Amino acid sequence: MDDCSHDLNADVASALERIGQIDFSKINKKLHYEDPDCWNYERLAEAEITYRRFLALNLLYPGEILAVNRMLDDYWHNHILDTRKYAEDCEQIFGFFLHHYPYFGLPGEEDEGQNIPAFAVTQRIWEEAFGTPLVNETKPGSEPRLTLDRVLNSLPTVADGPDAGPRGCKNGQHC
Repeated sequence: MDDCSHDLNADVASALERIGQIDFSKINKKLHYEDPDCWNYERLAEAEITYRRFLALNLLYPGEILAVNRMLDDYWHNHILDTRKYAEDCEQIFGFFLHHYPYFGLPGEEDEGQNIPAFAVTQRIWEEAFGTPLVNETKPGSEPRLTLDRVLNSLPTVADGPDAGPRGCKNGQHC
């Protein structure tokens, strides 16, 4: 193992240890209570692990623009809804409030379409950090653009609303 990958592994382990101190059990409880069919225990466990990794990447790569999928976005939203806890958790993890920017990449915005290259960056650094991509299958279907939610949830069609493209989080400011 070369020094660079050893340093990255140590940094990732340190970031995950720091984020591991945050308790997400109330988020899991609320999501499961509101929609137990969607948020079953297996999906909650996957979402929590994925969210912890997302927070770790925001800690390790503060200058990068990251893209998230719908499950990760929904989980993040539920963390943000508990505003006091979210602010405390951000302070503990980052030393500042990690802002939420819900318009990144949307049609008509200044950064329209930038969520697509942000997804490529996210895939690359996610795989470097964790040994697996955020999304395993990234081949677009018959529609002309990649849609993370469609890939992840095997949806047969692509909506033309704000969820039509990969969700992007502008440096953790949100998607």
